[in-house]
Amino acid sequence: MEIRFAKIISYLLHPLLMPTYGFAFMFFTENYISMFIPTLLLKYIILGATFLFTFLLPTINALILLKMKHINSLEMETKKERIIPYGSTALYFFALCYLFYDAELPSLFKIVILGAGISILLTFFINFRWKISAHTVGIGGVAGAALGIMYRVQMDMTLAFICILLLSGLVAYARLKLNAHTPAQVYTGFVLGFFIELGLILFY
Repeated sequence: MEIRFAKIISYLLHPLLMPTYGFAFMFFTENYISMFIPTLLLKYIILGATFLFTFLLPTINALILLKMKHINSLEMETKKERIIPYGSTALYFFALCYLFYDAELPSLFKIVILGAGISILLTFFINFRWKISAHTVGIGGVAGAALGIMYRVQMDMTLAFICILLLSGLVAYARLKLNAHTPAQVYTGFVLGFFIELGLILFY
């Protein structure tokens, strides 16, 4: 039962879904940031592009690699299996960065995606030597972005931030329960994602 719960958490809070979740939260809750995007259509376009580049295309890429037997499963349990998926995913994230930077969007949205791209790229390079947890990199980035936004635009997101921290704990629990990572790999992943997003939002 606990293993099944851990798998559900790992799927629902997959790192590739974090950008889409983050933007959906900002667009469809009552907050100051949602006012930067004036129309509902534009919000859906941004969400659609984000979902396409950060989840759908990387997932299709992973399925192709699975079909070609370059990876043994979508969990990609070994460092070697993760090299091509992580590298291609980083390219997709930076392609979205380029698309956003070429569009007339508030800088905050561009910074968040840039931070996600940098996090994926660093995860790619670290993976050559060490199997860092991409799941906690992702949720750590969401937590760092939330805290950075709180300070930068002086918006009270205390409740949301606490909820994100609780979800981060669930993700860490799930990855450890599934024996996917060591505690050091899980905690280091969170710290990496957290401080990249926080640093970029505060100082970029």
